[in-house]
Amino acid sequence: MKKEFPMQVVAIILIGFFPLQLGFPSSQYIIYYISYTMMVVISSYYLYGFYKFYKQTELYTGNTKNSLWKIYHELRLNMERYQSFGFLLLPHFLITIGLEIYNLLEKKGKTLSELTNSYQQALIIAVLLGTLSIVVSIVLWTKYIYGRNANQLENILNEMDE
Repeated sequence: MKKEFPMQVVAIILIGFFPLQLGFPSSQYIIYYISYTMMVVISSYYLYGFYKFYKQTELYTGNTKNSLWKIYHELRLNMERYQSFGFLLLPHFLITIGLEIYNLLEKKGKTLSELTNSYQQALIIAVLLGTLSIVVSIVLWTKYIYGRNANQLENILNEMDE
């Protein structure tokens, strides 16, 4: 998590340039940047929590069982925080994708209402499957990348209890 922190900050800053990169019309900037501002506020809260966790873990000496249990519980709490942080970013990304789809249709001279029912249903299913895949990816990422360390620490602590 500590190594990801600077990359997350850089990624949030770069996301602010998406309207320019994706060629959004200036009339859509307000929609995008309201969503982006909400994302930055939410991200700031979570990133500050992660920062506090990183600083706090540097203070632990790890020489007592209680200290290791504290690290373990803080790690588990931050894994949950990490997941909810990822989930809270979804609305911004859905808005961005919606604006991009709208712009692609507009370039072809179409609107969403002009799409056939089958295309509308396919779009809805694609958004649902995309959202589901992002949620599953966040859960699996947390479980396999950070969960291994938490499980190892838990096993060590359980062995110490025996």
